[in-house]
Parts: sequence; C-alpha cells; structure tokens
Amino acid sequence: MKTDIIENKSLADKAYYVLRRAVLTNVLVAESLWSDRELCEKFDLSRTPVREAILRLQLEQLVQIVPRKGMRVMPLRLEDVRDIHQVTKALELEAALLIAKSDDRDEVLAKIKDSVEEMERAMEAEDRDAWVLADTRCHFAVVDMCGNKRLADMYHAQRGLTDRARYFALHIRELPMQSTVEHRQMYEALLKRDSQELEKLYRQHWDRTTEEMLTIIERHTSGLANTTLKMSAGI
Repeated sequence: MKTDIIENKSLADKAYYVLRRAVLTNVLVAESLWSDRELCEKFDLSRTPVREAILRLQLEQLVQIVPRKGMRVMPLRLEDVRDIHQVTKALELEAALLIAKSDDRDEVLAKIKDSVEEMERAMEAEDRDAWVLADTRCHFAVVDMCGNKRLADMYHAQRGLTDRARYFALHIRELPMQSTVEHRQMYEALLKRDSQELEKLYRQHWDRTTEEMLTIIERHTSGLANTTLKMSAGI
C-alpha cells in the first residue's frame, strides 16, 4: 500500500485500506483463514480498527467472517466476475451519459483527461502498477462526479470483486494497450457530448475486457472445482 493513499486516514480507514490491498494483491491468499490477532501482528494494526475493516470487506464480498475464528478470504469465481462486470458496466455507463449531458463538467473532464494521459505514460514505460492506479482514478472520476450519489454508492459497494479480478490479471495479461486506446476514445466522445458513440464505446470496452478477464481466470484456474480461484503467492 502506497503511503500517499493511506496517510491522514483514521485508524479504521487505514486498517481497511491495508487489508483490502492485501487481499487484492494476494498477500492474503484465497481460502486462507486469519484471526484478528494474526492480522494485527502481521500488519501492525490495532484490534478494533481491524474488526471494523473486516466488516467492510465482508460487505464487498472479499472476505467472510467465521464466528470465533476470524475471517476467511473469499475465492474468486468466474460467475461472480461475470455478474459483477455486468452491474459495473450498467452503472458506469449511466454515469458517463449523465456527464455527457451536464452543463457543469469542466472539473470531471479535466480529471478524466489527466487520468487517461497518466495511463498513456504508464504504457510507454510498461508500468502496469502505475497504469492500474490511473485507470482506477479515471473510472472513479466518472462515477463520483456524475452528480448521482446513490449511483456512486451502489458502484463502490460492489467494486471489490471487480478490483479483485483486475489485480489478479494485472501481471499475467498482455500490456493493456488496447484498454488505454479505448479510454482515450471514450474521453473524446464524452468531450464531444456524443452520447450515442459514447454508449457504443463503453459497451464494446466492457464486453471485451470482461471476456478477456474471464479467459485469463479460466486459463489459470483449469482443474479447480466450481471455477474457484485458489490463488497462491507468486502466480
């Protein structure tokens, strides 16, 4: 976890970001069971913030609370990824269309433009970690600044599974050059207020990335029952 992400956070928020990052990046592997005490010792955190963080992670379906034992890191399943990508696509597309129609959008357009340019620079440097952070900022800007707080809350409530799949695939997929080009195209359509083109590009982007993600997960989980991803360090 980068310090600039968690600095100035409350102890509860810090615990949440630290544990969430550990799940996403496979420091805490799927199906592993952790007690509060073990998590506190491993990440130098206090027990109450850890317990609050676990509750938040369970809401995101990243972990499951096991009574009197602690938390179990949930596996990643193909059907979950497929379902959550459909929900994410619908919510983010609606947010983008709201921005396309908005009269007060200079700030969000600037944030999206900056994020797309960061993605392009990251691809030039073949820096996948920088790319995924810029990609996240781009998507969050669209949703958080669309003017519909309920939509944004729904989006973030289910974002955990989307991030889980993205981080799993990050270093085993091809460089996301195509995704970067598609983000530039979506930004240009948004800038022109071309809602029809924007919707077409969004649907194509999400459909392509969903199939790419499912293919990667299936390829690396062949032979596991119920398409369950039991990740191990170093995959």
